[in-house]
Amino acid sequence: MSESGTYGTISPVDAAHATIRFERRLPAPIERVWAAITDQGQLATWLAPSSVDVRAGGRVEHVFDPGDPGGQVTGTILRIEPMTVLEYEWRFLGEPHSILRYDLVADGDSTILTLTHRLLSVDQVSGYGAGWHAYLDALAAVLAKTEPADWDTRFAAVRAAYVNAR
Repeated sequence: MSESGTYGTISPVDAAHATIRFERRLPAPIERVWAAITDQGQLATWLAPSSVDVRAGGRVEHVFDPGDPGGQVTGTILRIEPMTVLEYEWRFLGEPHSILRYDLVADGDSTILTLTHRLLSVDQVSGYGAGWHAYLDALAAVLAKTEPADWDTRFAAVRAAYVNAR
Protein backbone atom coordinates (compact mmCIF):
# COMPACT_ATOMS: atom_id res chain seq x y z
CA MET A 1 0.00 0.00 0.00
CA SER A 2 1.50 3.33 -0.88
CA GLU A 3 0.45 6.93 -1.30
CA SER A 4 3.36 9.34 -1.38
CA GLY A 5 5.23 6.71 0.65
CA THR A 6 3.32 7.59 3.82
CA TYR A 7 1.18 4.48 4.18
CA GLY A 8 2.47 1.54 6.14
CA THR A 9 2.93 -1.96 4.81
CA ILE A 10 1.21 -4.91 6.47
CA SER A 11 3.02 -8.23 6.22
CA PRO A 12 1.54 -11.50 7.49
CA VAL A 13 3.93 -13.51 9.67
CA ASP A 14 1.77 -16.60 10.22
CA ALA A 15 -1.96 -17.37 10.54
CA ALA A 16 -2.23 -15.39 13.78
CA HIS A 17 0.35 -12.57 13.50
CA ALA A 18 1.31 -9.70 11.25
CA THR A 19 3.77 -6.81 11.13
CA ILE A 20 3.11 -3.19 10.19
CA ARG A 21 6.05 -1.14 8.90
CA PHE A 22 6.31 2.56 8.09
CA GLU A 23 9.11 4.57 6.58
CA ARG A 24 8.86 8.34 6.92
CA ARG A 25 11.20 11.19 6.07
CA LEU A 26 10.85 13.61 8.98
CA PRO A 27 11.67 17.32 8.75
CA ALA A 28 14.23 17.40 11.57
CA PRO A 29 17.77 16.29 12.34
CA ILE A 30 18.23 12.93 14.00
CA GLU A 31 18.84 14.45 17.47
CA ARG A 32 15.39 16.09 17.43
CA VAL A 33 13.69 12.91 16.23
CA TRP A 34 15.48 10.84 18.89
CA ALA A 35 14.30 13.28 21.56
CA ALA A 36 10.74 13.10 20.16
CA ILE A 37 10.63 9.31 20.65
CA THR A 38 12.42 9.17 24.02
CA ASP A 39 11.64 12.38 25.95
CA GLN A 40 8.44 12.26 28.01
CA GLY A 41 7.57 15.91 27.35
CA GLN A 42 7.97 15.48 23.61
CA LEU A 43 6.16 12.14 23.45
CA ALA A 44 3.14 13.82 25.02
CA THR A 45 2.94 16.26 22.07
CA TRP A 46 2.37 13.58 19.43
CA LEU A 47 1.76 10.17 21.04
CA ALA A 48 0.64 10.13 24.69
CA PRO A 49 1.79 11.11 28.17
CA SER A 50 4.75 8.78 28.61
CA SER A 51 7.78 7.84 30.61
CA VAL A 52 10.86 6.18 29.15
CA ASP A 53 13.85 4.94 31.15
CA VAL A 54 16.25 5.25 28.21
CA ARG A 55 18.55 2.27 28.80
CA ALA A 56 18.58 -1.43 27.98
CA GLY A 57 16.10 -3.06 30.36
CA GLY A 58 14.48 0.31 31.13
CA ARG A 59 10.71 0.64 31.48
CA VAL A 60 8.46 2.34 28.93
CA GLU A 61 4.92 3.51 29.66
CA HIS A 62 2.43 5.32 27.41
CA VAL A 63 -0.86 6.43 28.98
CA PHE A 64 -3.47 6.69 26.23
CA ASP A 65 -6.46 6.87 28.58
CA PRO A 66 -5.62 8.15 32.09
CA GLY A 67 -9.09 7.24 33.39
CA ASP A 68 -8.77 3.58 32.40
CA PRO A 69 -6.19 1.28 34.02
CA GLY A 70 -6.28 -0.73 30.78
CA GLY A 71 -5.62 2.37 28.65
CA GLN A 72 -1.87 2.21 28.91
CA VAL A 73 1.02 0.44 27.25
CA THR A 74 3.96 -0.83 29.26
CA GLY A 75 7.12 -2.61 28.27
CA THR A 76 10.82 -3.09 28.71
CA ILE A 77 13.47 -1.75 26.35
CA LEU A 78 14.95 -4.72 24.52
CA ARG A 79 17.50 -2.88 22.37
CA ILE A 80 18.83 0.63 22.36
CA GLU A 81 21.51 2.27 20.26
CA PRO A 82 21.33 6.00 21.00
CA MET A 83 20.23 8.09 18.02
CA THR A 84 19.62 5.02 15.83
CA VAL A 85 17.56 2.17 17.42
CA LEU A 86 14.90 1.95 20.10
CA GLU A 87 13.03 -1.34 20.48
CA TYR A 88 10.68 -2.29 23.30
CA GLU A 89 7.87 -4.57 24.36
CA TRP A 90 4.36 -3.32 23.72
CA ARG A 91 2.05 -4.70 26.41
CA PHE A 92 -1.52 -3.49 26.19
CA LEU A 93 -4.14 -5.11 28.43
CA GLY A 94 -6.29 -7.61 26.55
CA GLU A 95 -3.93 -7.89 23.57
CA PRO A 96 -1.09 -10.27 22.78
CA HIS A 97 2.32 -8.79 23.58
CA SER A 98 4.06 -7.28 20.60
CA ILE A 99 7.34 -5.47 19.83
CA LEU A 100 7.74 -1.86 18.66
CA ARG A 101 10.95 -0.68 17.00
CA TYR A 102 12.13 2.68 15.74
CA ASP A 103 15.15 2.87 13.41
CA LEU A 104 16.58 6.31 12.61
CA VAL A 105 18.98 7.30 9.82
CA ALA A 106 20.26 10.85 9.39
CA ASP A 107 19.71 12.29 5.92
CA GLY A 108 21.00 15.86 5.77
CA ASP A 109 18.62 18.10 7.72
CA SER A 110 16.01 15.32 7.72
CA THR A 111 15.74 11.91 9.35
CA ILE A 112 14.45 8.68 7.88
CA LEU A 113 12.37 6.96 10.56
CA THR A 114 11.34 3.35 10.14
CA LEU A 115 8.71 2.18 12.61
CA THR A 116 8.12 -1.57 12.77
CA HIS A 117 5.43 -3.04 15.02
CA ARG A 118 5.60 -6.83 14.96
CA LEU A 119 3.76 -9.78 16.51
CA LEU A 120 0.44 -7.97 16.19
CA SER A 121 -2.71 -10.05 16.03
CA VAL A 122 -4.01 -10.26 12.46
CA ASP A 123 -7.33 -9.00 13.85
CA GLN A 124 -5.69 -5.85 15.21
CA VAL A 125 -3.05 -4.98 12.61
CA SER A 126 -5.34 -2.75 10.51
CA GLY A 127 -6.28 -0.68 13.57
CA TYR A 128 -2.63 -0.36 14.52
CA GLY A 129 -1.81 0.60 10.94
CA ALA A 130 -4.31 3.46 10.94
CA GLY A 131 -3.30 4.44 14.48
CA TRP A 132 0.43 4.59 13.75
CA HIS A 133 -0.30 6.42 10.51
CA ALA A 134 -2.16 9.14 12.44
CA TYR A 135 0.51 9.29 15.18
CA LEU A 136 3.37 9.55 12.66
CA ASP A 137 1.51 12.34 10.87
CA ALA A 138 1.28 14.11 14.25
CA LEU A 139 5.00 13.54 14.87
CA ALA A 140 5.88 15.04 11.49
CA ALA A 141 3.68 18.07 12.20
CA VAL A 142 5.21 18.62 15.64
CA LEU A 143 8.73 18.39 14.19
CA ALA A 144 7.74 20.85 11.44
CA LYS A 145 6.37 23.14 14.19
CA THR A 146 2.84 23.04 12.79
CA GLU A 147 -0.42 22.02 14.42
CA PRO A 148 -1.14 18.28 14.08
CA ALA A 149 -4.45 17.23 12.54
CA ASP A 150 -7.11 15.89 14.90
CA TRP A 151 -6.04 12.30 15.62
CA ASP A 152 -9.54 10.78 15.46
CA THR A 153 -10.25 12.49 12.13
CA ARG A 154 -6.94 11.34 10.62
CA PHE A 155 -7.42 7.78 11.94
CA ALA A 156 -10.90 7.60 10.35
CA ALA A 157 -9.58 8.98 7.05
CA VAL A 158 -6.91 6.27 6.63
CA ARG A 159 -8.60 3.31 8.38
CA ALA A 160 -10.22 1.82 5.26
CA ALA A 161 -6.90 1.61 3.46
CA TYR A 162 -5.49 -0.57 6.24
CA VAL A 163 -8.60 -2.74 6.53
CA ASN A 164 -8.45 -3.38 2.78
CA ALA A 165 -4.72 -4.19 2.94
CA ARG A 166 -5.09 -7.13 5.33
